[in-house]
Amino acid sequence: MPADRRPSPVAQNLVRSGLVLAGAAGIIGDAVQSFQGAGPAEFWIYFTIQSNLLLVAYFALLLVRAPGRSGSGQDWLPVVKGAVTLYILITGLVFNLLLANPASPFYVMISETHYNWHSVMLHIVTPTAALLDWLVFGPKGSLAWRHALQWLGFPLLYLAFALVRGVMVTTGTRYPYPFVDVAQYGYGAVAINCVALALAFYLLGVVLVAVDRRFTGRRHLAPVAPTAETEPTAHSGRQY
Repeated sequence: MPADRRPSPVAQNLVRSGLVLAGAAGIIGDAVQSFQGAGPAEFWIYFTIQSNLLLVAYFALLLVRAPGRSGSGQDWLPVVKGAVTLYILITGLVFNLLLANPASPFYVMISETHYNWHSVMLHIVTPTAALLDWLVFGPKGSLAWRHALQWLGFPLLYLAFALVRGVMVTTGTRYPYPFVDVAQYGYGAVAINCVALALAFYLLGVVLVAVDRRFTGRRHLAPVAPTAETEPTAHSGRQY
């Protein structure tokens, strides 16, 4: 898509409405299943739920935001979108490559529940749609390399939560994921797992920034002189 050609607002809103509906439906479905189980409702402890909650909140905010409302007061939106996109991609990749993959050492042997409808919404539909939104609708030229490192803040906080909670609870699921299961693997192995995953997540964030900066390069290579009909405005080319 040419750098000076903006995507259709209708298509943008359709994709984002679908994201919000898919994420909300998946969270509700997962919560209902959790409450119907024999043990305590623990759906909220998973990064899957938390990343999808962030995604639903962010894209719902974009949908209700006043049309054409932009400016320096909303410069944080592209950075937050990068974080939200990274977290939901982490959810999709970790689930499909590590937890639902029989070849993975962290494969969870409950394959009959891997791809029920709400799992598909949370682990396949929302990550794929969020990536599509990122590639088509931006942000475009709004990010810096430092953001890839800053985005690791939330996963690190989640790691701390998972480890502290695992020490404190005595019933139900102590650790939400096998690669942070200190009781099974010990702190040494868990530390190695977490460093490897953090590096992978950082590199994924770098890829997102690189895609964003690619659009910056296009605009610098092909500047468009302003005319009376195309008078520039603040943040006129920015997408969220």
